[in-house]
Amino acid sequence: MPTHIELEFSDQAFEECTESVIVSITDVHGRQQERVRLGVVDAESVYKKIEAKEPVTLDLRYVKDFSLKTYRETRSLGKDEEIELPDFSASWAYFDGIEPKDFSRAEFTGTVTSFANSLFGDGPLSFFTAKFNASMTDFSLSHFGAGAANFQYASFKSKTISFDQALFKKGDIHFVNCDFGDSNISFREVNFGIGKVDFHYTRFGKGLITFDKSIFGGGEVSFKRVDFGDGKVDFKRTQFGDGEIDFSEADFRSGKVIFRSASFGDGNITFQEAVSTSDFIFDNATFGNGSLSFFNASARMLSFKLCQFNNYVDLRVNEVEKLDLSDTIVRDIIDLMPTSKAPVLMKQMVFSGMRNLGNLYIDWERNEVLNLILSQEETSQRQKSDQFLVLKETYNATGRYSDEDRAYIWYKRYELKADLEYSLKHNPSSAIWAYPTAFFKWLLFDKIGLYATEPLRVLFSVSIIYTLFSLLYLVLPFVADTYIDTGGGEVLSGMNSVAKAFYYSAITFLTIGYGEFYPVGIMRFFASVEGYVGVFLMGYFSVAFVRKVLR
Repeated sequence: MPTHIELEFSDQAFEECTESVIVSITDVHGRQQERVRLGVVDAESVYKKIEAKEPVTLDLRYVKDFSLKTYRETRSLGKDEEIELPDFSASWAYFDGIEPKDFSRAEFTGTVTSFANSLFGDGPLSFFTAKFNASMTDFSLSHFGAGAANFQYASFKSKTISFDQALFKKGDIHFVNCDFGDSNISFREVNFGIGKVDFHYTRFGKGLITFDKSIFGGGEVSFKRVDFGDGKVDFKRTQFGDGEIDFSEADFRSGKVIFRSASFGDGNITFQEAVSTSDFIFDNATFGNGSLSFFNASARMLSFKLCQFNNYVDLRVNEVEKLDLSDTIVRDIIDLMPTSKAPVLMKQMVFSGMRNLGNLYIDWERNEVLNLILSQEETSQRQKSDQFLVLKETYNATGRYSDEDRAYIWYKRYELKADLEYSLKHNPSSAIWAYPTAFFKWLLFDKIGLYATEPLRVLFSVSIIYTLFSLLYLVLPFVADTYIDTGGGEVLSGMNSVAKAFYYSAITFLTIGYGEFYPVGIMRFFASVEGYVGVFLMGYFSVAFVRKVLR
C-alpha cells in the first residue's frame, strides 16, 4: 500500500492534455511502488461536462480543487440540489487542492462508477448523502489522504461495491446511516488508518459483507445499532487496534458472523444486546487486555474455540443455543451469572480442554449446568469428565462448596465411564474384570457416599448394611448349623434371638469385638465380612464428615 506521494509537474503533453504530472508512490522504506503520468485538467472543464450531462471520464487525470459545492455556486444551484454523474470514471485519478474535495449529494448512475486506484490529497473528503446507483461501485486500491472521509447518509444500490485494499491515512471515517441495500460489499484488506471508524445506524441487505484481512488503527470502531441484514458478515483475519470496539445493539439477523483468526487490541469490545439468529464464530481469535461483553445478546451459537481471554468476559447473554469455549485459555473472569435482564438461557455449553487460570462465574442450578454438559452429543466421556473437573476447581476457588461437590460427583462418574471405555477400547479381553471392577467402584464410592461428599448418605448406608447383617444373623440359624455362642453368661444367655443378632452385629460392625460373643459355623465368615465392611464405612464416614466440617 502507498504511504508517500511525490508530484513532478511538467509541460509535456499527455493524451489530449497540454500539461502532465508524474506521480511517484513509495513505501515506508522509500522503495518505489508506482510511477505513473497523469494528464492535468482543470475543474471547470469537468463542471462543463457535468452541466451537459455527459459521462465524466477522469482516468489517468490530475484534477485540482474539484468540488460540487463550487459547481453549485457557479451555476446558481441550490446547496442541497442533487447532481447526476452518469458513468463517472476516475481510475488512477488524483484529486488535489486546498479546498475540500466535495462529492456530496452526487447521484452516480450508469454501468460503473469507478474510483479504482484513485488518489485523494490531504484534506476533507465528502460523499455526504451521495447516491451510488450504477451497477458497480469501485473504490478498490484507492488512496485517501490525511483528513476526514465522510460517507454519511450515502446510499448504495449497486450490485457490487468494492473498497478492496483501499488506504485511509489519518482522519475520521464516517459511514454513519449509510444504506448499502442488497449489494455484495467488500472492504477486504482495507487499511482504515488511525482515526475513528464509524458505521453506526448503517443498513445492509442480503449481500455478503466482508472485512477480511482489514486493519483498523488505534481509533474507536463503531458498528453500534447497525442492521447487517441477512447476508454473511466476514471479519476473518481482521486486525483491530487499541481503540474501543462497539457492536452493541447490532442486528445480524440470519447471517453468519465470522471473526475467525481476528486480532483485537487492548480496547474494550462490546456486543451488548446484539441479535442474531445464526452463529458468531471467533475461533482462534486473539484478544488483548480489554474486556469483552455479550451482555443480553442473542444468537444461535457463540464459538470461541482456541481463544485466549486476558480480561473480563461478560457472557451473561439473553439466549444462546450453544456456547463453545473448548480449548480456550482463561486468565481472568468469564461471567455467566444470570440477571433479570440477561437470564443466560442456553441449551448447551462446551468447554472441554479449557485451561482456566482465572474463574468461571456460573451457578449450578440457575445456569442448569448439568444439562448444559450432558446434552453434548459430540463430546466424549473423557471430555465431559474434564469439564466437570474445571467446574469443581473453579467452585472451590470461589468458595461455592455445594456446587463444588455436585461438580466433583459428576466428574468422578464420567471419569469412571471414561476409564471403562478406554480399557475396553484398548484391550477388549479386559471386559471380564473391567465391568465388575467398574460396578464395584460405582456401588462403593458413588451409591454409598457420593464420593465422600454426603456424610449423612454414608451414615444411612451404614444403618442399612448394619440392619441387613443383623437380620442375616437372625435367620442363618434356621437354615444352617450355625449360631452365636454367648459363653454361658447368665445375662447374655437371657437375651432373645433378635437382641443377640442386633447386638452381635453392632459390636462386629464397629470392630469392638467383645469376647463374650463367638460365632460358630458359617456365621464366622459373615462376621469377618461385616468387620471389614464396618472398618471401611466408618473410615468413609469420618472422611466425609471431617471434609464437610473443616471446609
